[in-house]
Amino acid sequence: MLLNNFFIDNPINFEKRCKTRIIASCLLLVLGAVTIALSFLAGDHIPVLYMTADHYDFIPGFYMGTGFGLLFAAIATIIKNVRYLKKPDLKKEREIYETDERNRMLGLRSWAYAGYAMLFILYIGILVSGFISIIILKTLLVILAVYVLVLFIFRMILQKTM
Repeated sequence: MLLNNFFIDNPINFEKRCKTRIIASCLLLVLGAVTIALSFLAGDHIPVLYMTADHYDFIPGFYMGTGFGLLFAAIATIIKNVRYLKKPDLKKEREIYETDERNRMLGLRSWAYAGYAMLFILYIGILVSGFISIIILKTLLVILAVYVLVLFIFRMILQKTM
């Protein structure tokens, strides 16, 4: 199963991982280009619900910025992984770094601690947003519910596969 590839006891096929990153980055590159195209259409050609006058300046710039960010990140990832595949010494160095048990454990723990921090920050945001806006409060509650649901689903999947 795909999830098993993330854990320490499973070997990593570094070349396959690089190729997967290149394919995923190509998809993100297309998504970035679509987002940039949407920035030109937002507001004028695509109707936006609940758009106030000051949002007409913000939305196109927001989509343009996120689109270019995604585009450049995808290009950088593609270039980096193609270099790993073409230069054996660089590939070996990176493969050792990514397959090192300590680095893999640090990555897993970082994700876990980031998840705990996210739950805590969402909770604080929910408490504070009650004094600011009911819409923000409800939005944060939905985000928290989805986050906990995804956490629960992955826990159930991992219990069955590990």
